[in-house]
Amino acid sequence: MSVKLFGHYVARPAAVLAALEGGLFLVVLHVFELVQHCRGCYIGSVLNLQLHEELLLTSAFLLITTSVGLYNRDALLDFRTFLKRFILGWQLIFIPAVAFMAITKAAVGAPFGWYIGILSVAISMFMLMLFAIRLMLGWWSPTALAKKRVLVLGDDRVGQAVVDFVNGSGRSHMVHVLTIPSRGGKSAKITPLGNLALHIERSQPQHLPTIAQAARIDMIVVAVEDKRGLPVSELLECKLRGIDVVDSLTFWEREAGEIDIAHTGAGWLAFTPGFLLDARSRLIKRVADFIVSLSFVILVAPLCMFVAAAIKLESRGPVFYRQERVGLGGKVFRVWKFRSMRTDAERDGVPQWANKQDNRVTRVGQVIRMLRIDEIPQIINVLSGDMSFVGPRPERPFFVEQLRRDIPHYDLRHAVKPGITGWAQVNYPYGASVEDAKRKLAYDLYYLKNHDLILDFAILMQTVRVVLFPGGAR
Repeated sequence: MSVKLFGHYVARPAAVLAALEGGLFLVVLHVFELVQHCRGCYIGSVLNLQLHEELLLTSAFLLITTSVGLYNRDALLDFRTFLKRFILGWQLIFIPAVAFMAITKAAVGAPFGWYIGILSVAISMFMLMLFAIRLMLGWWSPTALAKKRVLVLGDDRVGQAVVDFVNGSGRSHMVHVLTIPSRGGKSAKITPLGNLALHIERSQPQHLPTIAQAARIDMIVVAVEDKRGLPVSELLECKLRGIDVVDSLTFWEREAGEIDIAHTGAGWLAFTPGFLLDARSRLIKRVADFIVSLSFVILVAPLCMFVAAAIKLESRGPVFYRQERVGLGGKVFRVWKFRSMRTDAERDGVPQWANKQDNRVTRVGQVIRMLRIDEIPQIINVLSGDMSFVGPRPERPFFVEQLRRDIPHYDLRHAVKPGITGWAQVNYPYGASVEDAKRKLAYDLYYLKNHDLILDFAILMQTVRVVLFPGGAR
């Protein structure tokens, strides 16, 4: 299940974990403050923080743990994934904290070795507490108490898609209890519930609130293609009894972070909240892009010089590669990238999808693609106004012509500026076919519907995880 924070859906387990671990971090800071001022302790003034400084440090901690993906579903379900990200998060917290302590104490001439030792112990103890919390929650999560019980109203392909999603991997927080056919359906697909199951199987008329209450349902998903004849009054009664009632399109947006383009029409897109692209939001985004881009250029300038030298040493040809892409309003522009392929990659002049094991990629190109370094020169496009830092990835005109014929609503992604990174890139990294383009469009439409600076910031944090744990670089 998901909760809504600052206008965006967040998985409930992730929100609970972030609140719990952030609170623990704040408590540890307070305890550390008390210990260092205890009578008889000779630690000295290691920290002397005001409340707003403690809150700022706690926010920094949550940013680090979020950026490495500790609150993603795969980290909550797979211990190896969690362990790798946990170790990296420990390093990202430990190294800057120790460096900050050393610099500040050395600046005032204080012996910083003792302070670093105490701080190292405190951070280590805190991270071990987090590790213990995750182990305990991992042990509890499979129990029925942690699951939200779902009833699906509708047994056609839309209903089956919802059932498959709930039963799929990464949904340990939900359990499909039963499916009731829409009016006129023949039978129900259910998890046995004693006499209740027997009555439903015989298709006897049932009162939906009674069924939901007997099955202890937490959420009803209305998943039908034709909504005529639905028991609207019964659904309203369920809602008044505290049961969450949603349609399948809202369910997909909330739980999967995408728009169900297979069952979404222009009418729903027009009347649903979101998709608001006003001049004020465009101006704020443009100012943010410009400031972030200038700051980023200063930070990565040494890295760019090193990459440029490596490209020139390995193969003859230009350091940069410019390629036509489709941007805002369908306008074609040239995107800047570090060259990662041979200069004769498309000698026949026919554009090709990039493959996972593409033999056109150079050795340096493999490394910079894996780390997404080849995308850095696109900052030039951001500064010039052709791109944004966050947005749908720009596609080549040749493929756009093909995709707009095969995929409904494909041109909607051109309503905003394309980005260096995007919601589709942090959720679905591979994109080498029309089917992949459909999946990525589902995420692009979610971004288009819900985009704001908060979502942009969340995407930037998730991009850190994609870079540090490469799994889909092209």
